[in-house]
Amino acid sequence: MKTVVIIFIISLAFTPLVEGAFLGLDLELHSMEDQAITAKIRAFDKEFFKDFDVYMSEDKEAPTALLFDRKDQYSIPGRFWGEPLSEEEIVYAIKRLDDQYNEGVFEIPRLPTALNIVNTKGEVLGYVYTGIDTVLMDRKDDGRVIVYQLRAETHDSVGGGAGAAAGGGGGAAGAGPAVGAP
Repeated sequence: MKTVVIIFIISLAFTPLVEGAFLGLDLELHSMEDQAITAKIRAFDKEFFKDFDVYMSEDKEAPTALLFDRKDQYSIPGRFWGEPLSEEEIVYAIKRLDDQYNEGVFEIPRLPTALNIVNTKGEVLGYVYTGIDTVLMDRKDDGRVIVYQLRAETHDSVGGGAGAAAGGGGGAAGAGPAVGAP
């Protein structure tokens, strides 16, 4: 009985530390959100779209993310993103991504928002519009950034769903919030 009481007291002492660590991750991700860019994307701002090559992760009916690569000297998509989307495809992909969150079909835990893609020099090179909590990317010392495709897991209990079918193996890509300043 004495051991149980001691373990309980220790757990009370460490609970704020553990909660603080998780809260810190959420605050870090929240600080990378760009509400003004999110509003432009949701408004289908075609003038805004003209400044970017936009790529889609996964397939047309079940995108998990849109990568907005600023038309500049840096190219940020990894090799599996495919070709840039047309203006009509961008609008459709935004609608489908938002629909997936609203329908709860995919493991997209958050309302899609634009996350800043920042290089080691502090420059914003583009945005990832997604509801997935992590983005897997490789930031180089010379300012280059490579953003890898995001995958989501479905609620479908047969066959692992679209993430497994697309070679994603399920689960969101990444090892924690990798987007943002160094």
